[in-house]
Amino acid sequence: MNKPNPWYKEPWPWLFLVPITASVIVGFSMLAVAIQTNDGLVTDDYYRQGVLYNENLERDEKAQELGITGSLTMDELTGDLSFTIDFGQAMPVSTIAGAFRHPTRARNDINFQLDAIRPGFYTASIPSMAPGPRNLELIAPDNSWRITARVRLPLQEPLRVAP
Repeated sequence: MNKPNPWYKEPWPWLFLVPITASVIVGFSMLAVAIQTNDGLVTDDYYRQGVLYNENLERDEKAQELGITGSLTMDELTGDLSFTIDFGQAMPVSTIAGAFRHPTRARNDINFQLDAIRPGFYTASIPSMAPGPRNLELIAPDNSWRITARVRLPLQEPLRVAP
């Protein structure tokens, strides 16, 4: 008579146990990574951002109405930004608030202020940033208009900015 093999020498139980065991190990590994790292939120106040959406559209439309356009250049070594702007029908301003916003990581956002050197020419110094996509936002001091653009850093050539 044939003596039956012990269960652990049969292939069928292993075909069921190995995937389950592997899934549990991978699951606990992912849990450990999720606990140890925090990606942070892109924005903390989703409701407020939703309410301000129409106001932002109005500022974008105002910049388009006024015919505001510009050209942004960036010196990668020094972190100097130069912005040449044509105000169209708008009144020139002494400063322009700006920001490079990372699409997914708020800790990589950089806010800056462009100061007028002469009419239509603005400069600012910013810290170095990791390469990758950013959302550029330029806002008038009185919040009356806004220009936005999608940017890939580092800038290799002047970026044409228009609403």
